Amino acid sequence: MSRSLVAIIKGGLGNQLFGYAAARALALREGRELFLDDASGFVRDGYGRSFRLDRFPINAEAAPPDLRLGDPKAPAHRLKRSMSKLLPPVWRDYLKEQPGRGAAQLSGFRSHRKIVHLNGYWQDEACFRDASDRIRRELEPPGGNRPDLEKSLATGDTVFLHVRRIRYSPCLDVAYYQRSISKATEALSTPRFEIFGDDIDWARRHLDFGGGTARFHPSSDDELVDFRLMTRCRHAIVANSSFSWWAAWLQQPGGRVWTPENPGWPLQPASGWTPVANGLDPGP
Repeated sequence: MSRSLVAIIKGGLGNQLFGYAAARALALREGRELFLDDASGFVRDGYGRSFRLDRFPINAEAAPPDLRLGDPKAPAHRLKRSMSKLLPPVWRDYLKEQPGRGAAQLSGFRSHRKIVHLNGYWQDEACFRDASDRIRRELEPPGGNRPDLEKSLATGDTVFLHVRRIRYSPCLDVAYYQRSISKATEALSTPRFEIFGDDIDWARRHLDFGGGTARFHPSSDDELVDFRLMTRCRHAIVANSSFSWWAAWLQQPGGRVWTPENPGWPLQPASGWTPVANGLDPGP
């Protein structure tokens, strides 16, 4: 087997995309073949989530059984991680994301080991900026079964506004969305707001679009349908959510993105995005 990188994929769709992007960029820098462990990270998933990247045109193979480490809290997996930390950096074969260190952990990583395992969320564009053009192609959202709606969303100054509130904490306050709506209205001549999310009724009750055009999109049974539609919009008002982050990042180039100043997570805005002051609450 050639030099390999095995990425442990976990979390919801947005975090899976972050995991892939960071691993793909590192594999390219290190000249390694990329494998995705599509099982170990979901053993203890309390939300019943599963691997979704097989729907995207990614450039990686599923890790064979002998490269999967299994439950991250199982003794064998923990021992693997602990033993690697005792080795000199260039001989480590397991890289676990450390809070507060972000992209520096990846940019400075070099290993002589033939097989390396990667475990983390890596919620920072800096982890994969050097491969961004390639990653955009490989993460083209699947779907495309609503061509007329996609064409409408891609025309004019459409702004997707994303809401995350159900089984989600902390939630963004109303003031964040109102400030962002005002900024979009000031910046764009004729903004059309396209509202997506898990609590459309909350958005209907609480958000004031100042007489502007607003269209509410009921959630689809398949999150990938909503995800693709969001990427077709020209601009974005994102939630404090990796799902929302990726929908904005994969949009057409040149759009405006308004993002929470304090998302409550170690989720870094992409370059060129506009931070907007926000509050956080525990949610419903």
